[in-house]
Amino acid sequence: MAKEFTLDLGPLEDLIRRTPEAVARGAKLALDEIKDDWVEQARNIAPLNTTNLRREIDGEVTGSGFDAKVIVAANATGNYGGKDFNYAYYIHEGHMAADGKSLRKAGTVEKFLEESQDEAKWQRWLEENIRSELKGEGW
Repeated sequence: MAKEFTLDLGPLEDLIRRTPEAVARGAKLALDEIKDDWVEQARNIAPLNTTNLRREIDGEVTGSGFDAKVIVAANATGNYGGKDFNYAYYIHEGHMAADGKSLRKAGTVEKFLEESQDEAKWQRWLEENIRSELKGEGW
């Protein structure tokens, strides 16, 4: 004597089909949050004189899927002695210290882009956002 039964795998197939979109949504949300956090943290510790440098720190999310990335940059320029001068680069790359100058405000750093990075926190955010989107799909 034999018995058989059939499993309805349609719901599982649908869930698997929706998974890449859920992962992409979670990653996109996380990358936008990471960009905003990185910009905010960099602005908080960037050298402060006229606030122009802090205003000019900005970020964007480029690419998509596994090629997506967050880019944060500072391009504060001015005209000094008749020449355009990128003082964001000058400060960030340590040329102030090399020229014997120091930062004017406590709590500011020259390497404001690197020192504002919190990769462990951002990795958590990425994982949490993806997990949340997957859970919303039924995983």
